[in-house]
Amino acid sequence: MEFDPNLPVPPLSPPPPVGRGRHTERIVAARRALILEAAQRVFARDGLAQASLRAIAREAGCTTGAIYPSFGSKEALYAAALEASLDALHDHLAQALAQAPDAHAARAVARAFYDYYAQRPAELSLGFYLFQGLAPRGLGPDLDRALNARLTRCVALLGAGLARTRPAPGHDLARMQMFTYLSGLLLLRHTGRLKSLAQDADVLLDDYCRTLEALP
Repeated sequence: MEFDPNLPVPPLSPPPPVGRGRHTERIVAARRALILEAAQRVFARDGLAQASLRAIAREAGCTTGAIYPSFGSKEALYAAALEASLDALHDHLAQALAQAPDAHAARAVARAFYDYYAQRPAELSLGFYLFQGLAPRGLGPDLDRALNARLTRCVALLGAGLARTRPAPGHDLARMQMFTYLSGLLLLRHTGRLKSLAQDADVLLDDYCRTLEALP
């Protein structure tokens, strides 16, 4: 069954309780955003295993008591940061796809995916759990399933771009090949390996996009 990239995915963390005034909701939302930004910095610095809610609270300028009602645990906080990143990526890809002509839809969505993470290396590390090194890690079955659903929505948009540029069957494999190539290119750029090999990521990406548009 084809995955609908526009299918809504429920949030991992609960919404504010009904009955709160708009002013209070804005304060809660601002505090939540501040905590998520602080958490991302701490995860980038210390890794998930070494990070603590106390360190995140100190970075955010609040108490751990302000974190628990919204997130409950360090893993839930990591998942919420990744949730926000994947939702922003989905919106970025959808906007690029909506503005692209069919002949260049695959290029547009591939470039949008690459540009998003090229400009946000911390989110790339967050999305690939690179704060843990290369060992496979998870956040628990429920959080993993919810986050995988969000990632699947993003990969489905890569497939939607391919389908518009190359209207042919078999895009399940092709979109995963695109996701794999772009992820590998970003990781090589992110770790400096391309520079050590005297390669330019933008040149490689442009050549890849030309190949996509030339394929029957």
